[in-house]
Amino acid sequence: MNLDLAPSLAYPLIALAVLAESVLVIGAFVPTLTLMLTAGALSRTGHLSLPVVIAVAAGAVVAGDFLAHRTGRFLGPRMSNVPQTARRRAESLMTRFGGRAVLLCRFLPVLRTITPYLAGATGLPYRRIAPYSAVAACVWAGAEAGVGYAAAESLVRLLTLGGPALALVVLTVLGVTLVWRRRTASSC
Repeated sequence: MNLDLAPSLAYPLIALAVLAESVLVIGAFVPTLTLMLTAGALSRTGHLSLPVVIAVAAGAVVAGDFLAHRTGRFLGPRMSNVPQTARRRAESLMTRFGGRAVLLCRFLPVLRTITPYLAGATGLPYRRIAPYSAVAACVWAGAEAGVGYAAAESLVRLLTLGGPALALVVLTVLGVTLVWRRRTASSC
């Protein structure tokens, strides 16, 4: 891939992926962690701007939380496609913490996707979750992109100096694991 074209495509891709995670029910399956770590690493190498990555992702989180809240308000209890255990956990957090649940759940996979829906479905006004959504968005985007930024140099060093050795270790562990699984499966 030509990395000179990356910024023109990367920022909208980041916004779209983060928005999809926040709005769509399938959002729990959108790999935003990988995307944000990669965007942070690309920022370290100079291909992207870290402040822009964080701002774009945080803006998409806030927009996604708003849209999810409005959808939850509209759909209410008809949200039957949400897994029951996740729904109960999020409802419990919503009852206990109110708008702060949006802040807490931003860092918990699956719950970060359904909590704004449930806030709307339970009738919690958006103005009560908006400040928590904004804080959570900035902290989450900064943390995930920041880790990618910080780890980029170490990763490059590891791949250039220890790439072949690391590949050998990974393949050996994978091979041993497969042999062990086959032996334990055949003995059952």
